[in-house]
Amino acid sequence: MFGIFIPVDSNYFIHCQGLLFSFKLLLDTPHEINIVDMGLTNKEKEIINTHFSFLKCKIINKPTPVKEKNNYKFKIDIIELMFKSNYEYTIILDAKDHLKAKLSEIQEKVKLSKVLINDIKNIEKEWTHNTCLETMGVINNEKILNSFQYQSNNVVFHNPKCKEIFETILLYGNNINCLSPNGSSKSFSGDSRHRQDQSVISISLKLHNIDATFWEYSTYHNTIYKL
Repeated sequence: MFGIFIPVDSNYFIHCQGLLFSFKLLLDTPHEINIVDMGLTNKEKEIINTHFSFLKCKIINKPTPVKEKNNYKFKIDIIELMFKSNYEYTIILDAKDHLKAKLSEIQEKVKLSKVLINDIKNIEKEWTHNTCLETMGVINNEKILNSFQYQSNNVVFHNPKCKEIFETILLYGNNINCLSPNGSSKSFSGDSRHRQDQSVISISLKLHNIDATFWEYSTYHNTIYKL
């Protein structure tokens, strides 16, 4: 069984509908869609249950304080849900993502590599705060420091092979010095540079020798504009 996890609140609901529409014809293996409700209205939940009833989504209520949205602690919490689930395969998708490959294809690929994740052309040390690098023990690891950071918007796990990987992500993701160090912000340069959950997940995977996938099984930042 493939567990799909989608965190969303009202601010991203319009984009989430685009993601749900992208599933058409791609969910070709047993699966369950978990909508993690971080602040949806009753009307928005009704839309999921009616207009998207063909997907049979499960809505998980997760009231999320603004602070945990801003520092992306919610992503770490969802990865913990994925870890503790009974699914053999799990994926977390941002609301702005669109699925591009069949689940069966994703499933076969992740069987071979434990984890699917893509990188971005930005260097780890330039997008991660020094305190996080120190706490995760990689401040002098030139290989990791100078590698491209991995994206955290669509990571896929083959759960039975990922126990230690999940444990590493949760260990550092629940450490404020890694997730949101003092003086850091979601920025891309200077002493405050940091990417919260993405920095933690990226470095955690590299500590377990997980390579980037280089396969576009989903796209991201698919913004839908209101007129």
